[in-house]
Formats: sequence, C-alpha cells, structure tokens
Amino acid sequence: MFPTFGTLVNAGLVLVGSSVGLLISKNLPERLKTSVMQGIGLFTLLLGIKLISENKPELLKVFFLLVIGSLIGSFLKLEERIEALTKTQSDLAKGFVSASLLFTVGPMTLMGCILEGAKGDSSLILSKAFMDGFSSIILASSLGKGVAFSALYVLIFQGSITLLAYLYGEFLKEQSMSNALFIGGGLMVLTALKIFDLLKNVKVLNLMPALVLSLFF
Repeated sequence: MFPTFGTLVNAGLVLVGSSVGLLISKNLPERLKTSVMQGIGLFTLLLGIKLISENKPELLKVFFLLVIGSLIGSFLKLEERIEALTKTQSDLAKGFVSASLLFTVGPMTLMGCILEGAKGDSSLILSKAFMDGFSSIILASSLGKGVAFSALYVLIFQGSITLLAYLYGEFLKEQSMSNALFIGGGLMVLTALKIFDLLKNVKVLNLMPALVLSLFF
C-alpha cells in the first residue's frame, strides 16, 4: 500500500465533507450537529481505551514523560497559542485555521501517521479520516468554505510526517512505540471528555510534548 494512503483518504474526506456541509448548511438542525459530535466523542473515547488496553508501557518512564512533557507544553503555552490562532477577523481564514488545527493537532494525527509510515498500519489514520469527514460537514456548515481549503493542509502536514516515519521508522524502538501509543490513548480519552464538555480546565495540547518525547526516549 502507498505509504500516505491514509492521508490521501483523510484529505479527500475533508473535501467531500466540507462540500456537503456547504450544500446543506441552511438545513442542518443544531440537534443533528450535536449528535454527530457526541458520536465522534464516543468513538474517540473507545479508541483511546483500546490503545491503552493493548499496549504495555514502562509506567515509571511514562510518568516522567508526562510530567516533563506537561512542563514543556505549559511553558510554551501550546494550547493558548493555538486558541489565539483561531481568533482571526476573516471568516475564510477562521474556517481554514480552525479546521486545519482541529484535523492535524492531536494524538491521533501523530500516532496515525507514524503507524502508517513506520509499520504500514493505516487503521488509526483511516479511523481519524472518517471522523474528520463527518466533522468537516459540521464545521463547513458553521464556518464556511475556508474549511474545504484545510484539506490541502491536511495532505501536506500529515503526508510529511508519514513520509518521515516511512524513511526513518526503523530507528523507532518497539517499547518507545508502546509508550507513545499508551500516552496517545490517554490523550484521546481526555480529548473525548472535552468534546462532552466534562473537562474544561485540562489543556490537552500542553500534554502533547510527552507524546513526542516518548518516541525518542
């Protein structure tokens, strides 16, 4: 299979979903949008639990990675900076930036691209692709055509990570991958809880450095 197959599908589904969202934007009831987001939240939760249960991490190392990663993320103010980027005046820019960040900033993106590139396993990135496709319908109906342009960003951003993993994935150790998948599963659980508005003060993006560090230490 082509190493960036999952990313190609992802970008294509964002484009299709955005087109559908623009066509039905006036006829899409709010309760339907809420139901779709709840379904996405539940799927994210279940996928996160699956990753946690399937991997055997080095718990002490994971603890230190989370502590150090959260310190780095808090110092860099990652979530605060991302939120600031979405507060643009142009509707087109706001749709593009908001969708691009939603589709590419998170544990599923990083782990999905690495698994596809390094291991040839496209299951996680394809799961994300279908989630993004449904999300893009909701986003495009609210934020306009800027969401459709985010498909190009998804293609470039995720494609780059996947190709890097494909070229250098042999240097990633199995235990490091297990640690990363375990942490990624935990971050996905937190993300799902935020979708359900059960966690408002937890800054998930500020924990992302732990996921990156776990791949190399």
